[in-house]
Amino acid sequence: MRRNAILGFALGAGLVGVAGGIGAPAAADVDGPATPQQLYATNGATSITLSWTEPATGTRPAYFQVYEGGAVVARNTTTHVTIGNLVFDSAHTYTVTAVDAYGRESAASASITRTAIEGGPWACGMTTPTGLTATNITASGVSLSWSNAQPYYDEPVPLLVLLDGAIVEQTTLDGARISGLASGSTHTVAVARRDCTGTLHTSTPLTITTSTGPSTRPTPPSGLTVTGTANGSVSLAWTPSATAVGYAVYDGGTQVAFSRGNSVTVTGLWRDTAHQFTVSALDTAGGESAQSGAAAASTAPCDTVVPPLTALAVTPRSASTVALSWSSLVQSSGFVVYRSGTQVASVDGTSAVVTGLPPASAGTYSVAVREAANGGACGTSAPSAGVTASTLPGGYARPTAPTSLTVTSQSPNYSYYNTGTVALTWSQPASADPVTGYRLYDGSSVLASTTSTSATLTLPSGPTHAVYVVSVDANGNESALDGPVHFTVPFIPLP
Repeated sequence: MRRNAILGFALGAGLVGVAGGIGAPAAADVDGPATPQQLYATNGATSITLSWTEPATGTRPAYFQVYEGGAVVARNTTTHVTIGNLVFDSAHTYTVTAVDAYGRESAASASITRTAIEGGPWACGMTTPTGLTATNITASGVSLSWSNAQPYYDEPVPLLVLLDGAIVEQTTLDGARISGLASGSTHTVAVARRDCTGTLHTSTPLTITTSTGPSTRPTPPSGLTVTGTANGSVSLAWTPSATAVGYAVYDGGTQVAFSRGNSVTVTGLWRDTAHQFTVSALDTAGGESAQSGAAAASTAPCDTVVPPLTALAVTPRSASTVALSWSSLVQSSGFVVYRSGTQVASVDGTSAVVTGLPPASAGTYSVAVREAANGGACGTSAPSAGVTASTLPGGYARPTAPTSLTVTSQSPNYSYYNTGTVALTWSQPASADPVTGYRLYDGSSVLASTTSTSATLTLPSGPTHAVYVVSVDANGNESALDGPVHFTVPFIPLP
């Protein structure tokens, strides 16, 4: 999937201009970021992964927001996100916006719809590429772009770029540069997928004619290698061409750098994204060589500094309990909740309760986010700015916390396939403050209330829950939490 660099470069004075972008980016507000383009999706049983391209116009976004309807359902500081905990076989329609460091938000991207459904693709490269477009046609070359969208049932495979019926490049991106062509020459270009039987599924071809211009073409550079990566850049080096006065560096079909030497660092990339670079040589007359062999690279996965979460809110619920909610700018693998500097919870979602507190007691709450990229090894942000809140006035009695919260059974519901049943039990130690009931929490949401030490939950199938239990006294005061237990609500696979 194509993920552009944010910066483009002209070829320099006296050289033919071949800079350009893929597709037709939306016009950016000069005071804000451009609208994300090329929104693609892949799906699993209970998740949908989105990826997009950010045009190299407008201000650079600080992060991206994913909307479902009018609600923000995900954010990330790179050009892809996985939305999890979806109900099995549920349909979702998403758009994406870009937000800069000043809070200015782009217009929404075109929408995309997917259904969370079990199983991987059962076809292999059978989707014909669409939307082939030729841009930046010069006397020496042409940039191509196309749609990399595929239905959920088709396995992504590399694409083949065809020039006059011959394969000139293999790529996983949605663009490529063909160069070293003769001026005033006419060619047929196409892009194809080769399925697992070897059959090519070829796009509708385009006929292009290069413009008039110089007839010289330098020798293409060779030996293109990746010499270093960071989370926003990739360094490249190559063996120079004897007749070149400069080199154009491409990521797919987009020129992303120009160099007068035999190395360059391509900057302005997004972290944790895949790229395929090629280089062409340029001579004094403006002729462009054929492209070098490709060098694939991925930027480093982690933010330099994991951004702290935002919009922390703390709400007193009783004399014993406060509820917290927040937003994260990155995909997270969990959150750490602090009260007055002491860790009091570790949760998966963007809300939590802190229970068993004294009445009318003030605490300063903050939350740190663990970045999900790189298998969760990117580290944890600094705690957010603190929010001070007090529990409500009331009595000091608190029930003893329950123990041994356990999932005892899980099963799909055969009469209504998109729900599942989960049974839990726990124990209650002796308590000086008599226990009148129990609450089961997932984050700050109450999943169930009961007067017994067990509960059977019927829930939408697919999502994963991290559940705690508290005991409750006659005044509604809650004990400390016991748990969590994790479970995924079972579902019946579709035939």
